[in-house]
Amino acid sequence: MADEPIKYNFAQAFGERGPEAAAEIQDVDMISAVRFNDNGDMIATGDRGGRIVVLDKVELAEGENDNGAVEFRFWTQFQSHEPEFDYLKSMEIEEKINQIKWCRQSGGVSRLVSTNDKTIKLWRISERNVYEPVSSVAEAYMNTKGKSRLSLPKVEMAGRAIQTTPQQVYSGGHAYHINSISVCADDETFISADDLRVNLWHYDQTPVGFNILDLKPDNMEDLIEVITCVEFHPIQCSLFVNSSSRGSVNMSDLRMNSVCEGYARVFENLVSDSGEQQSFFSEIVASIADLKWSPCGRYILTRDYMTLRLWDMNMEAMPLKEISIHEDLRPRLCELYENDCVFDKFQASFSEDGHNVIAGSYNGLLQSFSLRSGESYASETSVPFATGQSARCQYDSETLASCLLTASSVEELVEPTKRVTQVDASPSSNVICAAIGSALYIYNA
Repeated sequence: MADEPIKYNFAQAFGERGPEAAAEIQDVDMISAVRFNDNGDMIATGDRGGRIVVLDKVELAEGENDNGAVEFRFWTQFQSHEPEFDYLKSMEIEEKINQIKWCRQSGGVSRLVSTNDKTIKLWRISERNVYEPVSSVAEAYMNTKGKSRLSLPKVEMAGRAIQTTPQQVYSGGHAYHINSISVCADDETFISADDLRVNLWHYDQTPVGFNILDLKPDNMEDLIEVITCVEFHPIQCSLFVNSSSRGSVNMSDLRMNSVCEGYARVFENLVSDSGEQQSFFSEIVASIADLKWSPCGRYILTRDYMTLRLWDMNMEAMPLKEISIHEDLRPRLCELYENDCVFDKFQASFSEDGHNVIAGSYNGLLQSFSLRSGESYASETSVPFATGQSARCQYDSETLASCLLTASSVEELVEPTKRVTQVDASPSSNVICAAIGSALYIYNA
């Protein structure tokens, strides 16, 4: 593993607005999900208005990408979900996209799975040639008269069109809001999770979903934790992990039982290295917001409000590495709680080689961490925020702690356009993306 964190450089921005226009961003335009495909040549973003935008990687000419340059272009956009109303529960169902996962690409056809709070959809995205006639039937008939050879209407290719069609709709499988989905390595099944249940679905068999994990107690007063994330193992089809609101990571093996009544392994940090006493906020900040497998499938990365943790799937007693992210905000948890900031869900992701991780933070910051040394490197993704300096400044860990986060007011932290909650890394190159508000930023190393 490298001791120094990867230093990412700004490459592109989509949907970025100036400081004056930032205040006019509509809630439906806020990006709520972002995901690279397996090849790293496409990025899908979902927003609170139920729309999905797909970006396609541009093949640069020889010599243009010698320094790792990368360029994406707008490819297509479609409406994935619409607002609905549950008449049985008298409840509105938002169109907001909670998560997007790509399926394996086959025959030039791309597929992705998207979900809102209640409904999961499988989309097929393909590109085809469009032809236009250059001669009509009448012209062909006139050309045929008096000739021994038959003349047919002629067509020529006018361009290419992108076709988006919903292949399957999976609904009615969850009583609570769906918080995560994960595609299996067999490319035939996927799982979805709400607060208390995990369901297994087959791409081609709907609307039947099989419940494989159920945490709902007979008496809801006995409930002590809920599921926050779920993720299939990237190689072994029988293994999946789920994280909880209490900060534990639980591994299940479908080879042991088709309905998981117990966990194969439980990863829980019972003793805090800091030795601090438990406080009112301890359980709140311990809730895991994101969960990722490493590319090799051996390590598990978790992200809660204050900390990144790296777990070895063969060692349950304690994490291999703990990296503090918002430690400077710990004295201000009371203020953040009053403004609901302490409930913000930040994502994290492994780099291509699995030796570094990226994570979002406040003040438009995108941070890169070395898993060996714990050193960090941060970049401002957007226009000037708390620093008052020029846009997209870069900071090492010491400068970041001393002059940026500690100097921010709670009002600045609450501003939605300054929080980097959605991040993802390409699995095939040192390219990452981060979303702030309605803008998507792409970086490369």
